[in-house]
Amino acid sequence: MTEENVTKKILAWLTANRWAIVCYDFPQSGTGVFLHPNDSTEKNKDTVNPDIVAVRGNTAVFFENKSYFYYQDYKKVEELRTSDRYSNAIDSLLKNYSVNTIYYGIGYPKEVHKKKAQNSVGMVDFVIGVEESGTIEILYSMPANIF
Repeated sequence: MTEENVTKKILAWLTANRWAIVCYDFPQSGTGVFLHPNDSTEKNKDTVNPDIVAVRGNTAVFFENKSYFYYQDYKKVEELRTSDRYSNAIDSLLKNYSVNTIYYGIGYPKEVHKKKAQNSVGMVDFVIGVEESGTIEILYSMPANIF
């Protein structure tokens, strides 16, 4: 399953569960929103382009999606979770919403969630598994009630 298909299936699931899609990006499309570091004066250096950002109620979720396990995405999500480096860009992106809680996670095909991925879950708030049929499974969620 491609990263684009993972993203499309998660978008459909979020929409069906009444999440408002703030932005999304498909690989190599350039359609997403780039988050710039607070101290950046350069156009693209160190930017982050989330694959999906969605809001429901006072909660926002940020997704990095892949078709395979990629440790660097876990590191990227962990930085978003634990630092304020992108706080200005995130505040600007979500300014039209009343968000007071943000969760950051990973989406990929369910069968990818093997030992290396399971050992990395502490770096993210959630992991969403996607099946070819479009079925979505929450493989990890802390707290349990994000979705």
